Amino acid sequence: MRPVQTIFLPVCLVLSLLAPAAVYAQSAAVHNANGAELYAAREWNTAIDAFSQALQLEPDNKVIRTNLSNAFQAYAGELAKAGDYVTALTQLEDVIQFDPENPRPLVQLGAYYLHEGFVDYAIFRLEEAIELAPGDVDAHFLLGEAYYKDNDASSAIEQWDWVRESDPGRDGLAERIETARREERVEADFAGRSSRHFNVSYNREAEGALVREVLDHLESAYREIGRTLGRAYPPAPIQVSLYTIEGFLESTQLDEHVGAVFDGTKIRCPVIDGKGVRLPAEELRRRLYHEYVHVVVHHLAKNKVPWWLNEGLAETFSRDLTDSEIRLLQRARKQDSLFHLSELSESQLGQRELAALTVAYKQSHATVSFLRQRGTRRFATLLAALANGEDPEVALRRSFRYSYRTLELAVANFIENG
Repeated sequence: MRPVQTIFLPVCLVLSLLAPAAVYAQSAAVHNANGAELYAAREWNTAIDAFSQALQLEPDNKVIRTNLSNAFQAYAGELAKAGDYVTALTQLEDVIQFDPENPRPLVQLGAYYLHEGFVDYAIFRLEEAIELAPGDVDAHFLLGEAYYKDNDASSAIEQWDWVRESDPGRDGLAERIETARREERVEADFAGRSSRHFNVSYNREAEGALVREVLDHLESAYREIGRTLGRAYPPAPIQVSLYTIEGFLESTQLDEHVGAVFDGTKIRCPVIDGKGVRLPAEELRRRLYHEYVHVVVHHLAKNKVPWWLNEGLAETFSRDLTDSEIRLLQRARKQDSLFHLSELSESQLGQRELAALTVAYKQSHATVSFLRQRGTRRFATLLAALANGEDPEVALRRSFRYSYRTLELAVANFIENG
């Protein structure tokens, strides 16, 4: 998501509006000036204290109120950059209690709620922001993001079309609109069903027992994967779309060898082939578990997880490593066609031929399966370190006591011994 740049009023200009007409007002002016100095020094907490004292003395002073709001927003922005979105959200919720007519904290709240996956809260705050500032382009753009994540492509398109009129050059906007329109076409006649943690929309051909089976698998995955990865439970509802294979390919524009996908917004899974036959039960479970692991990893560490670890976790916690995979990797090792982990940091889709891509997936599976022998709890530690911005190899060394090189050697030995 494109981050929202919060605009703060220049404190020096706001300060010039304070008139020291009396001792009482002078005291407020002193606190306000002190707050401005602290703000300029990026000492947010003490700046907030100073502006708060000034506002207590002059509760109707809009200049002081604006300065205090700016300080809270700046502090929240710094917290968010450090990955502490929970505290950032708390700070911004405090702002709207004393500055309810200011749309900027509401836009910032919407962006942060979206980042954390709380889509309903994001929609609520962004709609409030637009009521206060109908022309706020950032608010409309983010509201489109929120509607899209809420599985409402039509409303998302409406917001993004509005943004396109005001800011046609915005990065990624045309692609978002194109994706949403394509999805809207494919899913126009989809029905829906929900469970405790999932909303499933589905092609009419997938009605009945198949949808109930999907929801049962997903709820089981929610419990099992959540426990495995350190009691990690993404906020509900988690969106899922079920397709025929034709609908899946049209909606996602992916290659035919991709079995399902979590695209950061929803799980998308074809469940019926071109002949109208549903996926075998075990394959359906595997695909759903695989993509749900991606949901949890994204919830824990967003896009900071190297591809080999993300895919390895999804493979390892959706099925066991098979003998045929081991044999394929043994052949790849003899042919010196295994990858260095540093080569598998970014997504491999579209980057390699199918044979090499297959090796990359199987090697990732084997690597995480090997690490799993040292204890699944370590994965939660590793993901937490990545979420905090730690270098992947440093985080791996702290969590599992392996560098990339020593892990590659250990996995090669693991593969050779079957």
